[in-house]
Amino acid sequence: MIALDDGPAIEVPGEAPHVRRRLTDHLRKEARADLAATVARHAETLGVRPTTIRLKDTTSRWGSASARGVLAFSWRLVMAPPFVLDYVAAHEVAHLMEMNHSDRFWAICERLCPATEAAKTWLNKNGAGLHRLP
Repeated sequence: MIALDDGPAIEVPGEAPHVRRRLTDHLRKEARADLAATVARHAETLGVRPTTIRLKDTTSRWGSASARGVLAFSWRLVMAPPFVLDYVAAHEVAHLMEMNHSDRFWAICERLCPATEAAKTWLNKNGAGLHRLP
């Protein structure tokens, strides 16, 4: 383990060439659990049900929703503050009711995640940094 500061650390066992992959696998597992729970909570609030949740490593969007109910998310959201992951999950679940970005959609999004504006601001300011990590 390499301690960079006095903050939290993740210990990754194994040989150095495998550390990056093991860390990525761990973060993806955590992202799946966090997103599944958050999506379930928001979906229950709206009375909707996604058909599938997928994880991707996209660089252009944090999440997406299809008309068939497939929700896809960047696994890198797990490295963002929890209110940001909550917002992206709420945003995509809101698309299960409104497949657009109308005023009605944004009202649903704000109802699910009151921190919508703060999360959007955080992503605009810090989101690119998540792509520089593992």
